Amino acid sequence: MIYKYLLEIRHRAFFCFIAWSFLMLNCYFFKETLLYTFLKLNPIHTDEGTVYFLITNITEVFITYLQLTCFITNQITFMFICYQFFAFISTGLFTFEYVYFKNTCLTVAVCWVLCILLLNGTVFPSCWNYFLQFQNFILAQNLTFYFEAKLSEYWAFYLTIYYVWCFAYQFIVFFWIFLSLSTTNLSIIKRLRKVLYFVFFIVATLITPPNVEHQLFTSICIIMIYELILIHLLFKIELLYSK
Repeated sequence: MIYKYLLEIRHRAFFCFIAWSFLMLNCYFFKETLLYTFLKLNPIHTDEGTVYFLITNITEVFITYLQLTCFITNQITFMFICYQFFAFISTGLFTFEYVYFKNTCLTVAVCWVLCILLLNGTVFPSCWNYFLQFQNFILAQNLTFYFEAKLSEYWAFYLTIYYVWCFAYQFIVFFWIFLSLSTTNLSIIKRLRKVLYFVFFIVATLITPPNVEHQLFTSICIIMIYELILIHLLFKIELLYSK
């Protein structure tokens, strides 16, 4: 019996490796398109409308290609590994455990996609524009400093914002797990509501540019997500009890 489990683990690990290899090959084949897509999130335009970044090392573009390829491949492969892990343990779960873990995994996947869309569409451009506004302040003072972004620094800045945002998105998963386990005892949720709101504002301060508008907007969004998840779970429990 143990041999069968070990054999299945080996097969699933091999599938994950094959998936990672094919993703690496495909991402590297379309590396120019992927890099252009990331650069268009916040391009620096010349007078002719082209996108340009400084390069100070002969291998900088190649290294950026590899980093971008590995980044996208690892993110997708991680989700594939999570699916393989869930498929492996699902046969040994009770029905209610299977439903709970399935809903949790779906929530994680959906929130991950939504957070990436929100990051690329709003958060990253806002962070970039916030720090870029200091250049306008310098130019207004008749100083001779001018901002020229390096390709490697642009990519490092994006990775920093991405991982910080992923840390914030884990709170949504935490909301789902915490609220789903605490709905049977609503007094815990009531006692911790003020503490959680305070934590939300701290998290919003850490993951957004240091201005009040972005911090308030992010805090309100987190609070709304928390309350919507709570309402969804409460309605779900009421429907179960009504049946």
